[in-house]
Amino acid sequence: MPATVGRNDLSSLLGVLNALDDEIVVLDASGHILAVNAAWDRFCVENGGDVESCSINSNYLAVCTSAQGPSSASAQTVKAGLERTLQTGTTFRCEYPCDSPTEKRWFELTANRYQQNGRSYLILQHRNITRRHIEREEIEESYIKANAMAALIATSSDAVISFDLEGKIITWNAAAEKLYGYKKPEILGLSLEVLYPDTWPKPVAFYRDEIIAGRLDDFEATRVAKDGTARDVWISCAPIRSPDGEVIAISNIHRDISEVRNAERARDLIANEVIHRAKNMLSVVMAIQRQTARSTDSLEDFNKKFGARLASLAKSTDLLVHNAWTSVSLRDVVEGHLEPFTSAEDTKRIAIAGPHVDLQPEFVQTIGMAIHELATNSAKYGVMKQGVGEVAISWHVKEDDSLFQFRWRETGIAIHEKADSKGFGHTVLTSHATTVLDAEATYDIGADGVEWKLEVPPAHFHAR
Repeated sequence: MPATVGRNDLSSLLGVLNALDDEIVVLDASGHILAVNAAWDRFCVENGGDVESCSINSNYLAVCTSAQGPSSASAQTVKAGLERTLQTGTTFRCEYPCDSPTEKRWFELTANRYQQNGRSYLILQHRNITRRHIEREEIEESYIKANAMAALIATSSDAVISFDLEGKIITWNAAAEKLYGYKKPEILGLSLEVLYPDTWPKPVAFYRDEIIAGRLDDFEATRVAKDGTARDVWISCAPIRSPDGEVIAISNIHRDISEVRNAERARDLIANEVIHRAKNMLSVVMAIQRQTARSTDSLEDFNKKFGARLASLAKSTDLLVHNAWTSVSLRDVVEGHLEPFTSAEDTKRIAIAGPHVDLQPEFVQTIGMAIHELATNSAKYGVMKQGVGEVAISWHVKEDDSLFQFRWRETGIAIHEKADSKGFGHTVLTSHATTVLDAEATYDIGADGVEWKLEVPPAHFHAR
């Protein structure tokens, strides 16, 4: 039979215990429940278990021993701790899960030894700490997520930028530094518009308002790096909200698509070149026919030379469109592209001079297109048409191999009109090399002749 305490003592003790919110249980030395407060009774009912197993005269320690399921390990820890408190008088405290049928719960158990008339008792206090435990888990989860997000942003290959509602930059990751060239200390606090081209039509406030209104979540734009380089970027954007839902900033992810857009522009340019050449093919063939006829004395000789030049033209066009070369001598490129346009008489008026230089495929394609345009214009309007003047083609490489310079100079002719001054050929001679090779190109048609110059960085050629 369980040991008992005096009725009067127990009655006054229960009066105090029932006033507490925490669940209180009084055990004797063998673990039998001697007294419980009202909060404990409610706890037993909410647990949905066997109420008899947690009522007066049941053995608390035996319940711990027989516990099964996910909480069995905690139950054994509690049993060992309570026995140690009975022996030593040291307070035992632990936290443990104790779910009800409807919700997850956590409790804190505190046990203290109480001695009277030579007997030892345990007073157990159960406190519901579910809210505290959940808040702690949420804080830990938020901390993990924040660190994971920080690591993701820091290691992202895309530029991650955020700005406040005034448009001032407040975050700037390593990829943003690489893309735009600004270090974090020098860019934070500046307006996002520092990245905008001078002629960009929309202010940062426009994007802010559209993003907050939910009408904009991604778009393509041009942005400018610290060194003045224009970047084509795809921007994903979203509002950043405070815990109460108020928008406090805007996030941007900038993905550099410059190479993709340059490749698309080059592809479109080549496609347009094919169309352009198809439209001009008849006039080119007529020019070849006329120049061939000037240098032949018989129909047989004409057919032989004319057929060879048409074959050369077809081969040249195929090389340009399909970029079949891997590394080609510049002289071979120049002579190969001039051949369909020149007769023996014309070659006397063409001077070619320059060292041996091997060109990379994109350079072969670009300069080949340019020479084709220049030769076509000469055959239509210039030296090869008029039969007077001179074409001087020259190139050289700086001593430190840092720059290649090419020049086409056509002089001694009458300029009656500007050859293809606004058409597609002019685009090939002025902007194509700039886009594909990061080169500098100039094309001038003056009263005394025609000049095209090109300067190319070392990545596209090799000088022997």
